[in-house]
Amino acid sequence: MRIGFIGAGKVGCSLALYFHFHHCDISGFYSKTTEHAAQIAKRVSSKAYADINELAAQSDLLFLTVPDDEISSVYKRISNKFLKDTTVCHCSGSLTAKEVFGEDDETIGLHKISLHPLCAVDSVDGYRDFDKVYFFMEGNLKTTENIKKFLTDIGLKVRIINSDIKVKYHLAASVVSNQVVALVNEGVEILGQCGFSREESLKALSPLILGNVEHILEKGPVQALTGPIQRGDVNTLNRHMLSLDSYSDRLLYTLLSRKLLKIAKIKNPDRDFSKLEKFVNE
Repeated sequence: MRIGFIGAGKVGCSLALYFHFHHCDISGFYSKTTEHAAQIAKRVSSKAYADINELAAQSDLLFLTVPDDEISSVYKRISNKFLKDTTVCHCSGSLTAKEVFGEDDETIGLHKISLHPLCAVDSVDGYRDFDKVYFFMEGNLKTTENIKKFLTDIGLKVRIINSDIKVKYHLAASVVSNQVVALVNEGVEILGQCGFSREESLKALSPLILGNVEHILEKGPVQALTGPIQRGDVNTLNRHMLSLDSYSDRLLYTLLSRKLLKIAKIKNPDRDFSKLEKFVNE
């Protein structure tokens, strides 16, 4: 299988390097920045193309690793006559193959899929951790099964998902990644109101942050839950609420407390949470 890449950013280069070190055949690279394509091509003993269609013609599996809002327009630049018996694949976390590429074209054997690594790829050497990462794939059923076998044979963990739930899959990733940043920042800002600098606040909170993540991964969210809600401590929650200055902060605290109460009930099914339930739902 000859694998080509349109786009020479972090994801595309990381995938190419992983494939290269697992002895896969890299057909080449195309990028709007020619020197980027040339740099990664040199690293994997391949070729940089000046013509996007020429690269497509030399590839059995063609990755479009460009920004989400550019995938469709870049794809439309490739003539179908160069895509016979080809699988095209993008790596967007939220978009499906059909949304970006349209329907498969069985008359020429053109199939369309997406493959997304459930991790933050922050450098072209991100491939070093790919054997620990889950990759989620959707699109043409037969093709995804074939590509899954190819990827698992070279050490990747792959899960095929239905296209209609891809946005929810991406939402889950966003909640535990992006939105956790907002929660940490909230804690940093609150501690800043106690006279700490942002740097001091982050250092002071880091053992709690790291310890909490370790416990969640080791025990699961239910058993990792600690604090006033799982104890049913209404007085502490009330004092917390009174110390918050803005409506948005109080609303955030209330909504998160309601979520935590559901977890607390699972962890402590025999505990009376009626007072706490009344408090967080007032």
